[in-house]
Amino acid sequence: MFNFVLQIYNFISKKQWLTYLIVFAIAFIIFLYVLAPPTLLCPDGFYHTKMALLIKEGGVVKNFPWTQFTTYKNLFVDHHFGYHFLLLPFLSIPTPKNLDTLSSQIDPLIKTKLAAAFFAAFAILAIYWFLRKLKVKLPLFWTLSGFLIMNFLFRLSLSRSPALSLIILILGLYYIVKKKYLGIFLVSIFYVWTYGGWPLMLVVITLYCLASTVKRLISQQSTINNQQFILFFKFFFSKTNIKLLYICAFGLIAGLIINPYFPKTFPFYWFQTIKIAILNYQNLIGVGAEWYPSKMPNFLLDALPILIPYIISIAWFAFSVKKQKTREWFFLLLSLFFLIYTLKARRIIEYLVPITIIFNALIFTQIIKSINWNNIKKQTKGLFSSTENNFYFITTIILSSVCIFFMGFYSIRGVHNLRQSYQDSPRPLNHLQGATQWIKNNVPSREIIFHSNWDIFPELFYFDDSHYYINGLDQTFMYEYDQELYNYWRDLFIGKTNPNEMAKIIKEKFKASHVIVSKSENDKKFYQAIKRSANLEKVYEDEQAIIYENSLLKK
Repeated sequence: MFNFVLQIYNFISKKQWLTYLIVFAIAFIIFLYVLAPPTLLCPDGFYHTKMALLIKEGGVVKNFPWTQFTTYKNLFVDHHFGYHFLLLPFLSIPTPKNLDTLSSQIDPLIKTKLAAAFFAAFAILAIYWFLRKLKVKLPLFWTLSGFLIMNFLFRLSLSRSPALSLIILILGLYYIVKKKYLGIFLVSIFYVWTYGGWPLMLVVITLYCLASTVKRLISQQSTINNQQFILFFKFFFSKTNIKLLYICAFGLIAGLIINPYFPKTFPFYWFQTIKIAILNYQNLIGVGAEWYPSKMPNFLLDALPILIPYIISIAWFAFSVKKQKTREWFFLLLSLFFLIYTLKARRIIEYLVPITIIFNALIFTQIIKSINWNNIKKQTKGLFSSTENNFYFITTIILSSVCIFFMGFYSIRGVHNLRQSYQDSPRPLNHLQGATQWIKNNVPSREIIFHSNWDIFPELFYFDDSHYYINGLDQTFMYEYDQELYNYWRDLFIGKTNPNEMAKIIKEKFKASHVIVSKSENDKKFYQAIKRSANLEKVYEDEQAIIYENSLLKK
């Protein structure tokens, strides 16, 4: 039996394409299992599906009137349009016949979830492919270790572009390490088209230049003095590094110019990159949960399977620092950068995990090569050759059992618990479908609908694009549009406004004819306040939402 298994292993090992296929298939099946419940964990999946559908029906969406009180109204750039185009093949899968209207609205969301599983599996495959290219030991083991980190799997499973962004970044890393300039240029362009986090590409290139500089400085084997600082700038701005930097910069600029939204791309990305990603208004307004840091105990518990080998890797790196090559320095710096960034914004774990895995794999390859395995085999046989050494045998069994339990615990936590999160999600695929259907049938098109929480906008937009709404996707867009108006909206939402003034403010400030209130826990204060409000009459209610009509607009 053992020989049969060994023959299969040897056969697969010789067929690289078969190995890649198996890795992709395993990952795809796991993500299909995770995404099977008919829910979404993030509302943005509704938005991305709708944008892809609008592109499919009428081409690139140039204007965005659906959030009337945000900067999107006057300065809109679909910074995921490449991702939305890649969704089109999935949305073009034939729809089952004889579906009723409501079911046919849900069908594209299911196809987007299928796309999410595909891109997530492809991201896992990209990690494995890159590890193989780096010629590390045990690439499959290191790749599969990513499945132990629940928050990493969560980010990849979203019906959004994190998985696609990771694929592009890994491809960029390959071209950087191999110094393939055309590849860097093309990846930079495609990154801009696909994901708003494209400035990461320039950060990565800069860190590579820094890594090569540090490596060359250490090879000088001299003490730190003024001469070293001169050498630092000389090495950092070497011809190779300058070429890497300007090739990347030209690629990013080309992506901004060769763009259906040019010239709005420049002011938009200034706003998106500086004010949302870097400055971030989380201390002034409520932003998406992904921009907040995780609690340290939760982060350490979740990331423990990669942090333990990471600590060992850093210790080995420090012990043999003069022997380390540029690529090891590069992934050390890159992992430290993403570690610090993850402690600021939990969403960055989608980059921290694969980069740390790559660094761990590189260093452990050095460790494995440095070990005299023949000597260990001889010593191991000696330990178990007599009954006097039963202690070592029992200790080995105990330690092996602990490792198996550890891996099993995190496997269950990473995959099963994530599926359970989808199962328990308060956002079924038909979330707010009934309420939006009533609005479509009873409210004239293009009227403004006041809604409670900003994060229900994607559902409203998906099921009903014939009406306009207040804000969505990120509160920063409304805060920057009009801070006074944002404060009015916030006071209404948190139940701070006098109930007798609510209808008047909604009419005068927001010109809204109707108000939709989600029955989620986040909207509880607004719901309690609006029930006591005069001139707001309930006209619809189901298990998910309530709709009120502003009677002041009739007067």
